[in-house]
Amino acid sequence: MNRPVCPVCRTIDPPSNSTTALRKALTMLAASVAVLTAFAPAARAEDAAPQAATARPYNDFLFPGSGNVSVTASTGVPYTALGEVSVGIGDRFAVGGLVTGGPFLGGVAVGINPRVDAVRFGPMRLVLEAPVVWYPDVQNTDNWVLIHPDARIEGKAGRFRVHGSVGALYAKMVGAQPVAGPVAPYGGAGLPSGVQQGALWNTTGAGVAFAMSPSTSVFAEGFVMTQGLQAAGTGWFALPGAAFVGLTTTL
Repeated sequence: MNRPVCPVCRTIDPPSNSTTALRKALTMLAASVAVLTAFAPAARAEDAAPQAATARPYNDFLFPGSGNVSVTASTGVPYTALGEVSVGIGDRFAVGGLVTGGPFLGGVAVGINPRVDAVRFGPMRLVLEAPVVWYPDVQNTDNWVLIHPDARIEGKAGRFRVHGSVGALYAKMVGAQPVAGPVAPYGGAGLPSGVQQGALWNTTGAGVAFAMSPSTSVFAEGFVMTQGLQAAGTGWFALPGAAFVGLTTTL
């Protein structure tokens, strides 16, 4: 599953219109939800077919199945711990609740992770997902919202699933007053006003999952952040990407 990262504010951009930037974030979120919603009815309709009742031989780590609940635990960079509880709304649509810790001491975030198995062609499928993560008032200085819609092409061979993905990541500080001054680490005092503007990056990722049983899978995945063909600098992020290993089990 897609794992968003936490920004490290080092930008020194001049103050900008936070209302305009927030509107961009909301527009991106609305577009992602619209795409997911458009595909969800078709997925649910296909789930209703009689053959959908056939038991799965191996676990699908992204989709727990209609009416089922799955639990995921993972670790990696930049997060030291990330947990998700997902509910299957049909066999090809799921929504997860996220809780994560890190990458800085005391940093905790929550979010949602909707996803849909949009199109299947042979052993391949197209999965659309749009996780939204909120870092609430870290150290009483600011709030952050991250939105990471992406599309993954996934192939299945026996118990293995391998995917590649492309997407976008938007990060925006919400609610804090503009502050002038030197560059400061995220969560520290004297945050520069440029972080009010928010920024958008491209993401490219890959991963693999292995179904250990009909109910449990292990996985490893990651992504890198770029602006065009250039890797994202450390002006916003400690690392220009993320990598995780984890385990998912369906209850």
